[in-house]
Amino acid sequence: MIEGGFPVPSTILVAGEPGTGKTTLSVQSLFDVARNGEVGIYLAAISEPPWVVQSFLSNFDFYDVDLVDTHKVVFSDLGSSLVYEPENLMERLQQVVETYQPSRLVIDPITPIREILERKGINDREFMHNLFAYLKTLSCTTIITAEQNYGTIPSSLESYMVDGIIVMSYPEEEGVRRKYLEVLKFRGTDHVTGRQLLDITREGLSVHAGLR
Repeated sequence: MIEGGFPVPSTILVAGEPGTGKTTLSVQSLFDVARNGEVGIYLAAISEPPWVVQSFLSNFDFYDVDLVDTHKVVFSDLGSSLVYEPENLMERLQQVVETYQPSRLVIDPITPIREILERKGINDREFMHNLFAYLKTLSCTTIITAEQNYGTIPSSLESYMVDGIIVMSYPEEEGVRRKYLEVLKFRGTDHVTGRQLLDITREGLSVHAGLR
């Protein structure tokens, strides 16, 4: 759908409402690069222990505890910094990245970061500009998730700053909800357009390109 995968370096926005599969897609991609000997980092932007995220992920076949134990896939929490030291959030993020030197980075989700910074009187737009400026200096692919839908994406700051946008949705059709994935934007690729049918099973996320 995107001519061979995520470009390196690039920043990808994965947008969708809760339950559409944003975290599954993001983390499955981390284990994929880890199996090739690279390092992936998952930065949780909500204040919960990393083991909570890992607990539900362990139900998927792609989850490999050996890759976690050997720090090929690293789970880290930004939530505590966001709550107690929001002014140091950027420094904390940089510290984790520079420690592990990832080839793939996930920030999940960006939405509460902006909301909490704004609530604490910190300029969230300035933070976002600094964040994306920093990400562009890295030789890695960054996936940023956001709780957005088709109606809110056009007005979001991050949608204009990323290289690609993937939208995940689960509209109700004839009394049944079906999951879909759409590549809305992807710079430098002749990407497949339109919503594509999506399944999430024990094997992980599977896109049926061409089935709509």
